Amino acid sequence: MGTAETAMHDMIRETVRDVAGEFDREYWREHVDEKEFPEEYWQALADDGWLGVAIPEEYGGEGLGMEEMAIVIEELARGGGQGGIIFILTPVFGGIGITRHGTEAQKEEYLPKIASGEMRFCMGLTEPRAGTNTLNIDTSAEREGSEFVVDGEKTFISSVETADEMLLVARTSEFDPENPTHGVSLFLVPDPADQDGVSYSTLDTAVPWFEDQYQIHFDGLRVPEERILGGEDEGLRLLFDTLNTERIAGAASALGGGLRAVDLAVDYANDREVFGQPIGAHQAIQHPLADSYAKLLSSRELLYKAARKWDAGEDCGMETNAAKLLTSEFATEAADRAVQTHGGNGFTREYEVYDIWQNARVTQTVPVSNEMAKNYIAEHHLGLPRSY
Repeated sequence: MGTAETAMHDMIRETVRDVAGEFDREYWREHVDEKEFPEEYWQALADDGWLGVAIPEEYGGEGLGMEEMAIVIEELARGGGQGGIIFILTPVFGGIGITRHGTEAQKEEYLPKIASGEMRFCMGLTEPRAGTNTLNIDTSAEREGSEFVVDGEKTFISSVETADEMLLVARTSEFDPENPTHGVSLFLVPDPADQDGVSYSTLDTAVPWFEDQYQIHFDGLRVPEERILGGEDEGLRLLFDTLNTERIAGAASALGGGLRAVDLAVDYANDREVFGQPIGAHQAIQHPLADSYAKLLSSRELLYKAARKWDAGEDCGMETNAAKLLTSEFATEAADRAVQTHGGNGFTREYEVYDIWQNARVTQTVPVSNEMAKNYIAEHHLGLPRSY
């Protein structure tokens, strides 16, 4: 398996940097303050084909893979704002999920709209009682003829108010300890914020984000059976199939954010003068930034190995979880050091580094906690007993 990036990858990086560079700090700050979706940014990505990077060409996409998607996400995150994070829900859970598991009718309906930017997704998975134990979800979908009636609750769900579709995870059969992954289905729910049987309330979170997080209640939501993605009761198997892509995408976003923090700290350290010389001339400033840069580049190698293995159909669980673990920790550390480099300015709104730190710190907890990534490595690659 090759490890060197190609000329096409260099082109992708350069082009995506140009797109990200068109949207400055003021643009993102305004959208965070107003809780407004960055429509112009989203459409710019669509116009250049990046939203469909991993969607087959026959459905309007670029027909590339997870490696190329990770490059796009890394460069968007390094370009500033929340470009990396914004990319994950729709192209991963919508685009890759439907590409791999949708019917032909679903592919024809959804994939061209995802690639064009016309359709955006949210993901209804996390529940108050289940947390990371998806087998323990309480949200149920009871069959009534050709429909399912959904009742239950989800929490920490983003993008609800701007989503055209929700990929909803619900239990369609009783839990069977002999076959624990059986009995959960994935549903495609259109216009979730406007559906009868759906209500939601805002959660008070402190992360600087242009959208809120929501608590969602389902009370008699009706979903036709043709809106199941994949087979009935087979949803967890399909969901697990895309979790590695979510972790790769999340790692790419963390990596790009960490590299941006280093970039900004270097710029500041070259410009800021104290005692007659730039502060970047002092090893107390140089060494932490050099250390973080080296760590981020090393984690990048693991990230792209995971992406290439996923594209090749190989088991990439070890690389994916390790990349998620390391990029989140290294990015948070890099952002912390960038704040310290900026001194008091690091905590002002004029400078971006404190926002980067907050978003980087989130990646240690989502899309899965670093403790669960370590559990996977310990059990599946070190041969230690299952701990959960």
